[in-house]
Amino acid sequence: MQISRYLMLRIAALSLAILAAALALALWRAQVDVRREEVGAAQTARLFERLYALENGPRADVDANIAALERIAASGDLRHVRLELRDALGHVLVAPRAAPPPGVLQRAFARLAPGVRGEHREASGPWTLRRDDGQVFVATVALDPASEQREALDNLLGMLGLLAGFALAVLVAVYWALKRALAPLQPILGAIARYERNDFEHRLPPQRLREMDAIARALNHLAAALGQAQEQRRRLSLKLLTTQEDERARLARELHDEFGQALTAMRADALWLTHRTAAQPDVQKVAHEFAAHSERLHLGVRDLLRELRPRGARAPLRRLLEDLVASWRERPEQAVRIELACGVDDSRLGDELVPTLYRLTQEALTNAMRHAQATRIRIELESADADAVEWRYEDDGVGIESVEGAAQRGNGLAGMRERVWAHGGDLRIGPSRADATRPGLRLVARFDGGAHAQAGS
Repeated sequence: MQISRYLMLRIAALSLAILAAALALALWRAQVDVRREEVGAAQTARLFERLYALENGPRADVDANIAALERIAASGDLRHVRLELRDALGHVLVAPRAAPPPGVLQRAFARLAPGVRGEHREASGPWTLRRDDGQVFVATVALDPASEQREALDNLLGMLGLLAGFALAVLVAVYWALKRALAPLQPILGAIARYERNDFEHRLPPQRLREMDAIARALNHLAAALGQAQEQRRRLSLKLLTTQEDERARLARELHDEFGQALTAMRADALWLTHRTAAQPDVQKVAHEFAAHSERLHLGVRDLLRELRPRGARAPLRRLLEDLVASWRERPEQAVRIELACGVDDSRLGDELVPTLYRLTQEALTNAMRHAQATRIRIELESADADAVEWRYEDDGVGIESVEGAAQRGNGLAGMRERVWAHGGDLRIGPSRADATRPGLRLVARFDGGAHAQAGS
């Protein structure tokens, strides 16, 4: 069903219900008004009957007729007219019913509609009732618009209340219909949020409304396409990382086999020249400088080989990490305390995950020594559960202001994140402690069993 049709049907049903209720209310109101008019007409008829009886009836009934007229005038059922009865001396026997002071609504109604303000108008003249026994009464029946004013105000308030109720009911109906119609947006928004977190396995069920179902099907198709593209990109990234490691290993072999042998020969020649030029101080000085340059170049090549390929690349991960940490500890003027805890068996790791864990540790240490100004670094590697491996890094340095900004300024964090993502993991970055001045840095990478099993396949 289309959303427009759904909304129109719901609103039309409610409108019919409201119209039926309004019709029932109007019929009830009409009955009340007719009954009020009947009572008012009956009272008016009794009024004139009593006036006639007062003028022409027996003397014994005079007081009874005056009392009846007094009751009629005070009952409030008399409509459109008001009665005043006096005796021959001008004494008031029946006073017209005192009108209550107008309320706020009545004053506002009269101000907005001046035409409905009526005044008590005297009749064409007072009626003189002369009895045969000589008694004289003067009756005055004047126009009294108060009842019509009250009825008009009641009708106006009723109409306004009905319109307000109708508007409120329509608003409630529209809100309810929209809420029902847009309810599928919540799971759709939830699915979009999961897709933003790269969770493309989630699928939306079929929706009742046609437009929502089309959106759900489009999102499912998009999620499938994005999931497939992400898997292809992950495999390509993993292959690229493997190619990089292979290229590093090849360069390391070339440097070790070719450049290393040449440096060894140069150092041997420098030592030979040093011994043969003992009687020639100038030449011997040059030979000593040549030997020192060769030694520095040899140390530089050794450090470069360590960066390209860890010693014993096929060695257990624990030994590789211990050698890496030891190389940083042995550097001159190095005062940072580095702690390493490796509690993972290599048999649980794939062949491609071992170099990734090594490179993560290597990059984290390099960044820390360059930027963190830390005094303590701790690296942990342990089994999170039966099928997962977790790598953690913490320091007490100055931290980073913005993760995205740090990733854009250099390829350290970005490269680490790419490595973790290629293995199906996620790298979480944040402060290691609650310290505004030196919050430190905490890195956590988790690799599920399926991820590193796939990497090793």
